[in-house]
Amino acid sequence: MQRFVSRILMGLFLLGFVMYLIPEPQKSSAQNQIQNEKQQPKKEIPILSNIAPLPKDLKIMEDIEYRRGGSCTWKLDLVMPRERGETPRPAIIFVHGGGWSSGDKARGIFRSGPVEYAKLGYVCISVNYRLSDEEPFPACLQDVKCAVRWLRAHADRYNVDPNRIGGYGNSAGAHLVSLLGLVDENQKLEGDGPWQDQSSLLNAVCVSAIPTDFVNWPGGIRNQRTVFKLLNSKDTGLEELAIQASPISYVSKNAPPFLVFQGAGDRIVDVSQADSFVAALKAAGAGDITYQRYPNANHDVFTRYYRETYPEMEAFFDRVLMNPPAKAKPSGGAYRKAVTAAS
Repeated sequence: MQRFVSRILMGLFLLGFVMYLIPEPQKSSAQNQIQNEKQQPKKEIPILSNIAPLPKDLKIMEDIEYRRGGSCTWKLDLVMPRERGETPRPAIIFVHGGGWSSGDKARGIFRSGPVEYAKLGYVCISVNYRLSDEEPFPACLQDVKCAVRWLRAHADRYNVDPNRIGGYGNSAGAHLVSLLGLVDENQKLEGDGPWQDQSSLLNAVCVSAIPTDFVNWPGGIRNQRTVFKLLNSKDTGLEELAIQASPISYVSKNAPPFLVFQGAGDRIVDVSQADSFVAALKAAGAGDITYQRYPNANHDVFTRYYRETYPEMEAFFDRVLMNPPAKAKPSGGAYRKAVTAAS
């Protein structure tokens, strides 16, 4: 029995030795490729944009500096038709929301909106501005004003009609866009940015979920963290700055066309803000004010009811910017200032 086991072990040893001497079959090219791919580090997958691929007939320029200086926020994105066109085009500025303390020009509708309107023939910019963490009001307004002046200063380069510039904003962006339609250089809120020979006023304004009156803010601005942070300045008293920052403080018969969307169930910006603002504009004699008040809508009124709000905004800008009445005088102080009028 012991001899039998020894023969088996010897046979296994010889079999193993023979197998060792036989060369290993060559791997196929496909097998080698798979093996090489496993050994190589994986390639990083690029992060896709939050919009569909840009149509070939459009061009986009990102992170253009509309002024130089110490803030990294002084940048805008520009989207326009690649074809220059025979006549200057109308333009739209998009100003993001975020409670004056967050948000970005390249997110959501403030990224996709300029693309959609550029498809319709507009030149569009989406802007960033100093947030309340960096500087309180009026820094944010001064920045978006500078962006509008930049656009007018470069009107020839981008084939923009300086007398046909509109704006859209939601929430904090709506607040700033409304001020762009109402606050002229006489209010001393232009800031120290360049292009001071240009007007920063808009010719048309579309807004949604709009803060308009900080003096009469429901519950008081001291109890609303984002508003208090916006207006908490070392240089100016809270009450004085509340008046200065309120669009309702500047209503007049010279206001440009306004389209306002507001949800009556808004739990962030009370509907009374839009109600009183629209009433004040009409009482002042402003001639082109449209108010769409949604009884059951919240702060997301513009996107929730997009089947109605998007087409109405498009029709509004088409009427007042793309195809304005031939004899209508441009509103909103879009003309060059007196310093260039003499020429």
